[in-house]
Amino acid sequence: MSFIKTIFFLFCFFFTTHAFSKSNEYYRLVLTNFLTECDSKCQKLVFEQEVQMAFFSLMEALLNQIRFELNEERKKIWEKPL
Repeated sequence: MSFIKTIFFLFCFFFTTHAFSKSNEYYRLVLTNFLTECDSKCQKLVFEQEVQMAFFSLMEALLNQIRFELNEERKKIWEKPL
């Protein structure tokens, strides 16, 4: 159980310090609820949901970046003089 709390704390620390993070207040509320009111099953569920949402946000950002770069390359190809 202590391991899960440590992992969750590290997860919150790393994912609240980048551009795709949720507000610090959200994580403060989740962490407070996580440590005081959740049993181990609840803690596991909360952690899995947060990891899943962070993963989806990261994948969405990567796909948007790739889409942007592909559009830029497409523009370069079509703008080349013959």
